Amino acid sequence: MKLKKSYTFIYMPEDDAPSRAFRVSRWAVLGVLGGLSVFFLLVVMTGFGLSSGAYWWPGGGPLARQNLALERTLVTMESRVGDLRGQIDAVRTLQDRMASALDLPPLEDETFAAGVGGRGPQPLLGTMGGNLEELPGGTGGDLDLMLRQVRIQRQGYQAMLDTLAVRQTVRDHIPSIGPTDIGWISSRFGFREDPFTGRQAFHKGLDFVVPVGTPVHVTADGIVTAVQQQRGYGRVVKVDHGNGLMTVYAHLDKAMVRKGDRVQRWEVIAKSGNTGRSSAPHIHYEVRQDSRPLNPAVYVLDRHTPRS
Repeated sequence: MKLKKSYTFIYMPEDDAPSRAFRVSRWAVLGVLGGLSVFFLLVVMTGFGLSSGAYWWPGGGPLARQNLALERTLVTMESRVGDLRGQIDAVRTLQDRMASALDLPPLEDETFAAGVGGRGPQPLLGTMGGNLEELPGGTGGDLDLMLRQVRIQRQGYQAMLDTLAVRQTVRDHIPSIGPTDIGWISSRFGFREDPFTGRQAFHKGLDFVVPVGTPVHVTADGIVTAVQQQRGYGRVVKVDHGNGLMTVYAHLDKAMVRKGDRVQRWEVIAKSGNTGRSSAPHIHYEVRQDSRPLNPAVYVLDRHTPRS
């Protein structure tokens, strides 16, 4: 079918006005129809883009690309949140075991589940106004809870470290080694035959046979309370370890400390000798609790301590 070169349109009003005729070329008609088709297509595609968040041109618009990137980030974040939850639960189990080993009460389930006990959550995502709960899918709420739980765990570990520090200080001030790492024990704590009288007499400590000039170690941390000559003991050094505990080192040749000095376990405080009421060079070592003599062998735990 061959298209006409032009078209005639007749306009006939309803009133008695005269009719009018319009002649339009074929190309003008085709141009108008094509323009209307393009306009209609643009309207349809724009409406679809606004409703779906995408645009009809390749790659979509900036908003569509941003939404896609955010969706991928959220999926990755949710996966990592799940991993983090597993790690927090594992650390919780380890924390309870450590508390049990230290004879400390475990963390209550209700407290941990609610995340109560730590400071309030700090802003993590500046783009969301610092409120994690605005994240979709419950991820923000989970992060808030886990953040509080991590703070609770950190406080729990700090409490355990403080407890260990206190206990370590106490242990450091309890005698646990011998006053020398050589020699042998010639006389033990308790009744024995006095070497000068031959009678039974109570021996208040341990005697370590060593050559004159042997280094004498303090057996625990403490403060030197006396460096003096004492009847029967010869030259003597006394160290206060706190909580009523004291150690005595007698028959010394030379003191290496002065009254008031702070000393630490294994520190050399004197050189052994043969002063005072002594039948041969040795170290006389005592442990006292509130001035009452105790068996020093109970406080000799180090493997380097001489054995008889």
